[in-house]
Amino acid sequence: MLTVLDNLSLVVQKGEFVAIKGESGAGKTTLLNILGTLLPPDSGNYVLDGKEVRADEVAEIRNKKIGMVFQDHRLMPQFTVMQNVLLPLLAEKNATTFDEVQRAERLLAFMDIAELKGSSVNQLSGGEKTRVAICRALINQPSVLLADEPTGQLDARNARIIAELFQKVNREMQTTIVMVTHSDEMTKAAQKTYVLRDGKVKVEEKEAP
Repeated sequence: MLTVLDNLSLVVQKGEFVAIKGESGAGKTTLLNILGTLLPPDSGNYVLDGKEVRADEVAEIRNKKIGMVFQDHRLMPQFTVMQNVLLPLLAEKNATTFDEVQRAERLLAFMDIAELKGSSVNQLSGGEKTRVAICRALINQPSVLLADEPTGQLDARNARIIAELFQKVNREMQTTIVMVTHSDEMTKAAQKTYVLRDGKVKVEEKEAP
């Protein structure tokens, strides 16, 4: 059996913005998938909001307490920007409320893409798709936002913009963020950076400004 994460211990405090980096194959995405309840650990405990995550609760926890942003966005091309943002709300019901639509509009404005709400996602740039994906991840007001290489397909300018937006989400919404990244721009934006190596994480000391 291949061991990817070995006796790993990671504590993220509420309101922190944490980046995790490491070489390809180090287990970064595996760790993020465990945190996102997409993959169960072989052993050990996962505690979220002070409560241990149980196997029979993962679907509800994933939808209500965890927001995820993927490198490939995973937007639905047949839907508009607004419809994509509202999709997580429809997991357990057939329609959204007026207040939920208003929340989506505030998120789009927060990301400076309010004017795109009726656009097809096929018409968007990579940076715009990333912003839509962040809005969708935040629509359920999650306890933690997980991001897997959110700037992996973006140029340096757009990567800087997204890094600043993540900082803004963390600062103004008090959202806890755990992000896997190779980007120096994104690690600089985070409050704390961990390096994943040999199945374990170690805090990387930040240089003094």
